[in-house]
Amino acid sequence: MTLVRPTGDWDGTRFAHEGFVFSTDHEVVRRVVPFVLEGFSRGEPVLVVAGERVRTLLAAHLGADLGRLAVFDPAESWWRGGHRTVQAYDHQLRDLQASTASWRLAAEPTWVEREDGRVWSRFEAVVNRSFAALPFYSLCLHDRRRVPPEVLATVARTHPLTWGDGGPVAAEEYEDPAAFLRSVQPAWTERPRDADVQVVTSPWEARRLMCAAVPDDRRARLGEVVLAGHELVLNALSAAAFAELATWTDGDTFVVEVSDSGPGLPDETQGYVPPDSEDGPHGMWLAWSAADDVAVRTGPSGTAIRLLFGP
Repeated sequence: MTLVRPTGDWDGTRFAHEGFVFSTDHEVVRRVVPFVLEGFSRGEPVLVVAGERVRTLLAAHLGADLGRLAVFDPAESWWRGGHRTVQAYDHQLRDLQASTASWRLAAEPTWVEREDGRVWSRFEAVVNRSFAALPFYSLCLHDRRRVPPEVLATVARTHPLTWGDGGPVAAEEYEDPAAFLRSVQPAWTERPRDADVQVVTSPWEARRLMCAAVPDDRRARLGEVVLAGHELVLNALSAAAFAELATWTDGDTFVVEVSDSGPGLPDETQGYVPPDSEDGPHGMWLAWSAADDVAVRTGPSGTAIRLLFGP
């Protein structure tokens, strides 16, 4: 008989991130209930954010202990788009860090079942860096019966741990967050010949050019385009004497590209990392938040970033 070790040798001093894929109700109960009860036995706050079926199962098996959960929320109430959702998680977790030594979270991101929620895999990858110093165990639940196969394929690539032999084990397919992001961002193609390309030396100049470049059918997004492009130009001009600003339309997508000849980005995951404070670096976060998607090429000879804006 296998002895179940819900968190293995996790000592509560660092971030642990497990992707658990299940196919039956029995599997999710056998995994999550011991995970919750172990947290209670250690005096750790236990948070559950999950879909209706998982919450119903936990309520039936925990009974009166259900009231001991620090959070027991429907997953859908947490989804606010990728950036705002991870920021909400970040605020909640930072508050917990100020009041307790360690805690645990069982989360079922049901929004990945929808097209607009599939960007979540990028945040799942990046939190392995941005949450590395937070002392909690994150058990991420994915229902094989509901989650699209292409999304399930990213789980092992974005979670350092998986479940096996009665305890968490290293996921062989896990990838470095930056490498994962590069593999899932929009494909990088050559600029079209009709792209408008300008050299800029000030953010003011860049804002003026972007205001003029936004097509008439995208004027409702003018503020987002200018905000995102402004932040990237600021970053580019801190790395080089001038930046190149290119704009064009690709089908239904309006593209803004900012490039420079600086030394390259020190961390290309920053667009997915909530800023520590209002005074800290936040340009890439704001740009990524405003755009529908982003593609990056960076290295010792310079950086080029494309912001994509749909209808």
